[in-house]
Amino acid sequence: MSTKQLDLYQRKDVNESDIETFMPLSVHLNDLRNKIIISLIVLCITIFIGFSFSREIVKLLTGIAPPGTVFLQIRPGEFFFTSLRTALFAGIVLAAPVIVWQLGSFILPGLTKKEKNIAVPILMAAPFLFFTGMIFAYFFAVPSMLNFLFGFGKDIISTNISIESFVSFTLMIMAICGCTFLLPIIILALANTGIVNSQILLKNWRYVLLSSVISGALLTPTPDPFNMGIVSGILIMLYFISIGILKIMRL
Repeated sequence: MSTKQLDLYQRKDVNESDIETFMPLSVHLNDLRNKIIISLIVLCITIFIGFSFSREIVKLLTGIAPPGTVFLQIRPGEFFFTSLRTALFAGIVLAAPVIVWQLGSFILPGLTKKEKNIAVPILMAAPFLFFTGMIFAYFFAVPSMLNFLFGFGKDIISTNISIESFVSFTLMIMAICGCTFLLPIIILALANTGIVNSQILLKNWRYVLLSSVISGALLTPTPDPFNMGIVSGILIMLYFISIGILKIMRL
C-alpha cells in the first residue's frame, strides 16, 4: 500500500470510495480476476451438482405436463444432451446469487453512500425475485400454457413430444418469467435516480399496457394469444405493484 493510500485510510473524513480511486489499476484488475475465478469455480461445482441430479430435475419438469403426454427420444443421445442442458441451466441458476454477490463486492466499494443504499437492496432482491418468477412459471404459467396448447385439438390428435422440445420450452418460459419478475428492481432503480416516479408511471399506464402486449408477443416462444396474455399479464401486474411500492416509499 502506498503512503498516499495509508494517509487516506487514517483520515476519518475520507470515504472508502475515495480510497478505491487512488488504488492502482493492477489492484482492481487482480481483484476482478479473483472474483471471476471464484464465480467460475462455483459455476463448475453447481453444474456438476445439476448434472448429478439431472434425471430428477427432468422428472420434475415432465411432471407438470398434462396427463397422457408421451415423451419421445427422437434422436440418439437426445435425453443425454437434454440432461446436459438441464444441468447447465440448473448450475447457472444455483450459482447466480454467488455471481451477483461477487459482482456487487467489486462494484460497491467505488459507489457513494447514497448509491450503495440503492445498490445493496437491488443485489439482494434480484436473485430472490428471479427465483420467485421461476417458481411462478413452474406452478402456474407453464401448466396453463401446456394445458391450452396440448388441449387444443385433443379430440383429433394425441400428444407426443420429444423430451428435448418439452424441456427447452419449459426452461425457456421459466427463464422468461424469472427475468420479468426483475421489473420492480429496474423501476426502483430508475426512481431512485430521479428518471421516473409513481406519478409519471401512472400517467403513462396506457403506453405500458401496449408495450406489455408487444413484449408478451416477443418473449413467448409460441404465437398463440393465450401464452402472450400470460406474459403480458405478469408484466402489467408487476408494473402496478412497482407503482404501489414507489408510493409507499414516496418516490
